[in-house]
Amino acid sequence: MKNKENQSRLPLSVCLDANVIISAIGFGGIPLRILEMALSRRFHLVLGPNIIDEARKNLVSKLGVEKKEVNAVLHDLVSVASMFVPTGIDQYIEHEKDNLVIELVVKAECDVLVTGDKKHLLPLKQVKRTVIESPSNFLKRLL
Repeated sequence: MKNKENQSRLPLSVCLDANVIISAIGFGGIPLRILEMALSRRFHLVLGPNIIDEARKNLVSKLGVEKKEVNAVLHDLVSVASMFVPTGIDQYIEHEKDNLVIELVVKAECDVLVTGDKKHLLPLKQVKRTVIESPSNFLKRLL
């Protein structure tokens, strides 16, 4: 539990949505820079099995990335992340997969959710204390 005195000294607590991980591995660019920053612990990474499973499934089945490569990168991410398991009990939005992501960031008390989801997540802008922003806006925050 963060106390107010130490909060300014602690790194940002950040959840990367599956689409950011997929874009990083599949296409590079800004999402890859963010992934590299996560791996070098520039911020406190928060993930859940729902995010890891979605990234794995889409990277292998839709983008054709080698399963061994996907598993290696995801293993590295999990090794630097705090893991939270959403239950699906709390209802924030109707879209089931994205609701689990919102539940995860609320329970983990994340500062930021980084996502490329323009349909369900980015329009929310903020849920509880978690700011929801695009990869490009998040990168500006870090630089």
